[in-house]
Order: sequence, then structure tokens, then C-alpha cells
Amino acid sequence: MKRSNSDGQGFSKPAVTTNDSPERANRQDWMAAAEDTMTRRSNSGGGSKGSCQIGSFENLSQIPKSHSREGSFATLSRKNSKEGSMQKLNRNDSNEDSFGNTEVVKLPHGSANKAITRIEFQVRVSTSPGDRVVVTGSVQELGFWEPRNGVELSTTAETYPRWTAVHHVPSGQTVEYKYVHITADDSMVWEGNIDNRMFTAEGMVLLLEDGTFNQESAKLLNKDFVSVDRMKPLKKPITDINATIDEADTIYVISNRLPLISNRDPTTGALDFQWLSFAADTTQREMQNSKVMRSMSRHAGYVVENLRELRSKCRVVFVGSLGIDVPEEEQEKVSQELMDKFQCVPVYLSADMQSEYEDFCHNILKPIFHFVHPTSAEVCRAFAAEAKWQLYSAVNREFVKPVVQNFNDGDCVFVFDLGLMMAPTLIGARARTANICFFFNTPFPSSEIFRTMPVRKQALQSLLNADFIQFHCFTYARHFLSCCSSLLGLENRPARGGLVNLVFNGHHVHVRASHVGIDAGTICRRVQEDSVRVEREAWTAKFRGLKKTVILVGYDDMEPLSGITLKLRALQSMLNQFPEFREDVVLVQVAIPLHDSRGEMMHTEYAEEVGRVAAEVNAQYPGAVLMQHEKMPFAPRVALFSVADVLVNSAVRHGLSLVPVEYVLASQADRGKRGSLLLSEFTACSKVIPGVIRTNPWREEDFAKSIVKSLRQPQHERQHWCAEQLAWCKHNTVLRWAENIMEDMKRVRAYMIEMGEDTTRSACCRVGLVKSSYREISSNILRPMEVNSAYSSCKTRLLLFDMDMLRPSKEDMENGGDTLWQQTLASIQLLVKEAGNCVFLLSSDSPENLLAMLKRMKGIDKLGLAAEDGYYYKWPNSPPDRWDQRQHVVTQWKEVCSALMHTYAERTTGTYVQEDQIASITWHYGVSNPDFARMQGKELLNHLNDTLAHLPVEVVVGKSFVRVRHQGVTKGSLVTHIIQHYNSRGGVDFLLCLGDDRIDEDMFHTLKDYQQGAQYRLFEGREQEIKVFTCTVGRQPSLAGFCLYTLEDVQEVLSQLSLQTKRKMRSAATMLGLSSLS
Repeated sequence: MKRSNSDGQGFSKPAVTTNDSPERANRQDWMAAAEDTMTRRSNSGGGSKGSCQIGSFENLSQIPKSHSREGSFATLSRKNSKEGSMQKLNRNDSNEDSFGNTEVVKLPHGSANKAITRIEFQVRVSTSPGDRVVVTGSVQELGFWEPRNGVELSTTAETYPRWTAVHHVPSGQTVEYKYVHITADDSMVWEGNIDNRMFTAEGMVLLLEDGTFNQESAKLLNKDFVSVDRMKPLKKPITDINATIDEADTIYVISNRLPLISNRDPTTGALDFQWLSFAADTTQREMQNSKVMRSMSRHAGYVVENLRELRSKCRVVFVGSLGIDVPEEEQEKVSQELMDKFQCVPVYLSADMQSEYEDFCHNILKPIFHFVHPTSAEVCRAFAAEAKWQLYSAVNREFVKPVVQNFNDGDCVFVFDLGLMMAPTLIGARARTANICFFFNTPFPSSEIFRTMPVRKQALQSLLNADFIQFHCFTYARHFLSCCSSLLGLENRPARGGLVNLVFNGHHVHVRASHVGIDAGTICRRVQEDSVRVEREAWTAKFRGLKKTVILVGYDDMEPLSGITLKLRALQSMLNQFPEFREDVVLVQVAIPLHDSRGEMMHTEYAEEVGRVAAEVNAQYPGAVLMQHEKMPFAPRVALFSVADVLVNSAVRHGLSLVPVEYVLASQADRGKRGSLLLSEFTACSKVIPGVIRTNPWREEDFAKSIVKSLRQPQHERQHWCAEQLAWCKHNTVLRWAENIMEDMKRVRAYMIEMGEDTTRSACCRVGLVKSSYREISSNILRPMEVNSAYSSCKTRLLLFDMDMLRPSKEDMENGGDTLWQQTLASIQLLVKEAGNCVFLLSSDSPENLLAMLKRMKGIDKLGLAAEDGYYYKWPNSPPDRWDQRQHVVTQWKEVCSALMHTYAERTTGTYVQEDQIASITWHYGVSNPDFARMQGKELLNHLNDTLAHLPVEVVVGKSFVRVRHQGVTKGSLVTHIIQHYNSRGGVDFLLCLGDDRIDEDMFHTLKDYQQGAQYRLFEGREQEIKVFTCTVGRQPSLAGFCLYTLEDVQEVLSQLSLQTKRKMRSAATMLGLSSLS
């Protein structure tokens, strides 16, 4: 660039021009010269970008097209009525002065009826005498990139080298522009070293401080310090993730008992261990009639052990007790042996602790979870302080220790059954990224039964610290969800993949209902063994000798929950009603006695009752009942199943029973029958195995008829259902079941991470053992010190607050909330005053009500406001009566919504419909019965979605309301617009967003994407990290990165920020006073 040496300093002072006259004396001269120069440069080929050449339009950077749109604005005017004074929004359809002192500006043709924004350009350019500076850009008002039609800037002797100009453009447009330096000889120098500058015309006045000519004052950078696209579209949330099990995965399986058989050699005293499964059992082991020990669910041990099949894909470690006493001096050796040979970690409990713990589980917990209503004071005493509940918790802690001591981030933990309900809390408190799945192999009672347990909330809260809760039947899952709703007030919602999602203290919990199967391949192979064939021939000969041709089989534990007496009474009733079966039918009832940890037989009174009823039936119909009082080994058991016509189950409650599955697979034996399944409707497997005949064991006559129905089932129908049952059993194996659960856990965890859920934070949200609260252990509380530090170090700040959150409710206002509200307004008032701050208050309320709430606040014109979820918005530095609208809304759909909502309002006491907003209509149910209102709300949601599917609206659910809003009218879309406005000017380096509602998640999603893309900001040649604080208040979980709990917490953050502003203002005033004195 040429510089004159007329003053001896390398340049001369520029000619002083003014911006007072619309027509400048020398305008035609420089326009003609500019046209001639451009013609010459274009003929000579122009220059390349970055070389700061003169005149060529090809030097302009190519960036995405600006998102121009028509702007509109409305004014608020007072209208008097008989009822008093009211405010009403009126569309301004002319260019008349509707703001008081605002000047009337004549816009170019086609710009009529548009809101306008006064643009103040400022740039520093070193020039020579006779030089001029022009701004031109992508809109008609700036000349469409032709400097001859652009806006000329001016300077004075006092302000040089700062050049300024004022112009007006329609509000809402995104404009690209550059400055052009026109020298005295009419050559043009473009800003070739930088991309196009950008701004979005918003509000009444927009000041553009553009720094130095041909230099960017601010620029966004990503984590690799690469420039960020200023108009980058937001990403859509992920909808599907492919999750697989790999070798790096580790699963800890915690159960009351390890799936091992422990034997001590009587000669050497050495301990010997074997797997419990059928495949590992030896013939010698099968023939041992050892005592069967009690358990919460005996078949759970089989399921636990078969999880070792996952070892072909990942590492599986079992944790549990051995069920025998191991001297302390042998424990280290035994532990090492079990880890080396079986990948098992034993938990050692003293004999007394083990006995008392099992007594508590079986005598107190098991009846409650099997729907037995407690009627004795023993239950209350068991849960009393320093009693068995404390022992139960202590035992849980012992089972958890091996896991937390060896845990690595991302490991999965499977916890089995009632005996370990406190394990999820204990694991989550120390292994904070654990992916925990809790398995219920027992039923789960209804809320009326469960709430009789004194520690009901503690148990639920601990279970809700798991990531997954697995049931074998959705009926029991529904009972669990009902308990969470009635006792903890938690809502649930369906999730992708057949899961049910609920949230506890910010932690996502997924409930899953899927029945486990059996190792079908092993069973089908073993039923072909010679031992099974021999046993089958023995059973056939035995029934031939008894002259019985119709074989009924029952295989149950000797306990009241098995309903054996009900089965015997039903058999007696059947023989009474259907005499044709009296000679041919025999019921082989296997009743396995159970023993406690001391070796004593349990349920002796019930066993005696079973014996009396069986004797009574045999006395009336000789040979009708054949009782077996021992556990049968695999071969005789499967052989008996293969010759039976019907398997009869009469359990009054059963969570997990694999006997029906084994019965189906037994038909694969050589010459095996195709028998029928008659199952109690109170068993989980009756609801998942196809073709079973379900019965109510309490209805004796109906039970008897069901037995006859199963015996008279047509052959073709029986064969069809046998084939269906066989296919189901072969498909739903233990391995497949476990793989599906593991993949679901990994998929959900990956999805939550993708959606911005911090898994470490989620784990930290877990409550501790009764004493620890969510607030005490949460690591993601928004801490004022961190916010203050970031706030003070940044220059350009954007603060977004949900107005509906800041405003106390009517009840809170009556209880002193007005003082808190005034303090909040005072803090916001100070924040607005600080230079570099842009404060927006976003509300779902109308503009009139929003302004009424802020009437006592000073400086409201400097505040950014959004009403009706962003349909109306007021830009900072605009007067209170200037409200812009971002889109046109068609409201014919509101008539349909109003009719539906009023119908539900009439049916639901305490609800009402809000219809005074332009772009939305809302059904509120906050003061009605919560359970009934939520049910009605879900029904209304479905009804609205079906009715309005073809219209440009969306139905959303918030805090105690259902809202229908026009598409695009969301707080998130407005925040996107605000972010894009600041991105076009180089972005901000501090951002604080506070919200508390489900509809505020749109804002958090927008800011999360912004934070992931733009992590640094280049400002005045220095790289600055962008500080983004998104915070949810009260509501969990959220896409927000931080959390607060009360309005008092919010006020603490705001007051400390405003305190910094007050100190800066005082310091500036002090410095100003000192300078004036000097």
C-alpha cells in the first residue's frame, strides 16, 4: 500500500469526511474510478487469495450461503378496557416510528414491512490522504459485493485510524461482508487474508467492532486448533449403536453361592471342587443323594454357572460363598486355587453370620417377594436397628469387596437375587463407572405387599443404582415400576429395544423382561445317552406293572410355594368328576426336601400335610399318586419326563423354573412322547413358552378340568405345540440370553455417552448406604468458584437462563420466595451492565406476562428476552416494546387441540387448558391427582400424536403439562440462532446456561454440540479455551454437564458472578476518579 511522506512520518493524516449528508460530493468520482479499476484488474486476471491484491472479486472467500429470511417485529401497546389495563401484541405493518425515538428509515425496494436494525460499522485502517474505506457485502443494502454500491465509512482527526459508518438493514438477515480500501488513485484493496466477515441483524442497534483491516479479531477453533465452520448445522442424536462383546470385556458375576460343588476328602482332608452343571457332573456325582440346600431360587445356580460359556468371548469372574466352612489358615490357598482353575473368588463368612443371613433371606425376604403378606411382629424386629437388616447389609459389603478391589473402568457386574439387593449401591459408591445389571430370579410383589417392608425405600434406592434390572416376566417388572412410582415418585417411559427407562437422582435405569432358557445343545445330546435309555425302559416297565397308561408328572421342591397340596386336591377332583381316568392315571410327584445351612430339614409341617393328602387320594383311588422324596439324577429324571403325558405345575408363585424347559427337551429322547405342559398362571415361564395350558391352582374344579383338557388335546394340536415349544427352547438358550443382556448394556452405555451422559457422573449420582445422599457424593455440582474463575478470565460472555426456573411458584412466594426473586433480579441487573455480557431470559410465558414479572428491574432494554418458547424474542439493546418473530405460524391446528384438551380437562379434576399463546396450546395437570393425571397425560399424548401426525406441530411433555407447539418454535432453535449470530462474529469464550425442565433439553443439546465443535477461540492473536457451563436445576438426568438442586443454589451462583461485576464497576469508578484528580 502506498504511503505519503508529506509529513515526514511515513503517512499523512487522512482527509476528514462526514456521514451527515446522504450524498457525498466526491461519491460519483470514486465510483467511476473504482469501476475503471475493476475493469482493468479483471482483464489482467486479478490476484490470488491472501495476497492482498487489488480489485478482483475472485479474491472473496467462498463460505456457505447466508440464511437470510424475512424479519418481522411486533410492538407492545397498552389498551384500556372496562376490566382495567391490559397489554396486547400488535403486528406493526408499516415503517412508522413505533418505538418512540426510533428514526424512520427508508429501505430499498422490497424491504417494506420489515423490522430494521441499525448497523454501526467500526474498523481500524491505516490510510493515506485521499484514500477511502467502503464496506460491501451479500445484501442489497451493502451493494451485493460491488464497492461502488457499498457504504462509505468516515473518520475524524480525533478518531483516526478508526473508520465508522451507520447503515440500516432488515432484521433477521445473516450478512457476509468485507471492507475495501480505495486508494487515492482509485485502486481497491480487498481483505484477502481473511474469510468473509459475518453478522446477523438483530435488535435495534448492532455494533460491529471489527478490529484491524484484513485481520480477524476473533475466530473459533476446535480441539485440533482448526477453524470451525461458522454456520455448521447441528448433529442429530444417535438412534442406533452396534454393540458387541469383545475379549477386553470383563464380567463379575456375584451370587450367594459359587456354582461349585465342594467336597473334603475324609482321608487327606483336602478340598476338591467341581462345576455344578449337568455337563460337568460325573455319574458318581449324579448317584449321590446329597441333601438339597435351600436357596432363593435353586435354578439360579444353574443359570449363574452357564454364564461361563461367555468365556469364549470375554473374561468372566464368579464371586460368591462356598457354602462350607474354610479354616482361616486355608483360605488364601483355596482362593488361589479357585482363581487359577475356575476364575472364582470365594467370599468367606463365619458359620453364625452365614446362618443368620440365610435365615433372614428365607424367613423374611422370600415370603414378602412371593406375595405372602407379613402378619407377625417378627418382620418389624428383623428390620430394626442393630438387627438382621444391618447384618444383611454387612454381608452384602463382604460380597462386593472383591469386585471393587479388582475393578477396572467399564467392567460389567451381574448381581443375582434378593440376598444382594444392597450390592448395586455399594458397588456404585466405589466403582463409579461400573455397568451393573441386577437379576431377579424371584417374583417381585405388588406395591401393596412390598410397602409392608420397613426398608422399602432403601431397597428400591439401592436397586435403582444398577444400570439394568432384569426380570423373567413383565408382570414382575410392572410391579417394580409401580413401586418406584408410588414410593419414590419416579416416572417410567418406554425405550428402544423393548426396554423401560426410569431415572433416579440423575441415573438412568433400564428395566428388562426376558425369560432365561437352558443349555439346549447339552440336554439334547445327553438325552441320547445309554443311561437315559436304560432308565426309560425301567420307568416303562414300572408303569406297566402298575397298569397305568396315563402318566402325570410333578417335579417340585417341598415347600408351600410349590402348591403340591393344591395339585393333589385337583387330581382327586378330576378322578371324582371323570371316572374314565380312575384306572389309568398316575401322578408321579417328586417332592425334594430342602435343608438349611445347619442341615436341618425345612417345612416339615408342610411335608406332613402333603403326605396326608397323598395318602387320602391313594386310599380313595389306589395307586393314583406315586411320591418320590429325593432329588432325582439327570438320567432317571429326563427318562421320566420322556414317558410322561403331561407335566403338571401348581406353584402359587414362581420366578424362575427350568423344569418345563427340560421337560420339552426330554421329548428328544429315543421314542420319547410328545407331552403337554400344564402350568400355573403364577409362574413366569407360563407366559413365555408357547402353547402351554395355564390354570389357576386355587380353583380346584377348574384345575381338574385343565388336567383333562391337556389329556384330551388332539394329537395334531399337541404335535404342533410341541414343535413350537421345542424351537423356542432351542433358540432361547442361556448363552443367547446372556449375550443379549450384555449387548443391551453396552449399547445403552454407548448411547448415553453419545448423548452427552457422563458415565462417571451417572455413577456418582448413586446414593450410598442410607446415610450418603445424592448431593453429598455427586461430583458434577456446578461449583461457583469454578464458574467465577472462568467468568473473570473471559471477555465475551453469553448467559442463558430459563425464566420459568428462576421465578418462584406462588407457594414459594408466600413463604418468602419474593425476597429470593428480588435478589435474583438484582444479580441479573448487575450482569447486564458489564461490558462483554449478553444475558438472555427464555420463558414459555407470553411477552406481556414476562415484562410484568420484570417490571421492577432496571435496564430491561439491555436484556435479551424470549417468550412463548422463542416464538417472540427481544434482542439486547432493543426497547421493551420491540419483539421479533422468527417464523410465520399457521394456527388452524389449535382448534383440534383445544377440543381434545378440553375433553381431557373435563375428565380430570384440577386440570386446565392454556390457549393464550400464538404458537402453542398447553394442558396443565399440576394440581390434580398425580397418578391419574399422568395416566391421562399419556393417553392425551398418544391421542394428539395420532390426530396431528399430518400437521406441522410437535407434542411435548414437560413438568406436569402436555403441550402442542408449532414445529421449530423451541428454546433450542432460538439458542441455535443466538449461537450462530455470535459464531458469525468469532464466537464467545464463556457460556452459562441454566434450565430445569424437559423442554430445556433442546438448549442443552444445542450447546453440547457447540462445545464439542468449538473448544478454543482465537482472539486478538491469542488462543483461549471456551468455557461452557450447562446446568440443570433439580431435574435429572439431563444433557447438561452440571447440576444444581434448588433456587437458592442458583442464586448463589448468580450473586457471586454479579459480585465480580460490582467490584469491577467500583474499580473502574475509582480509577476514573483518580484520573480526573490528576
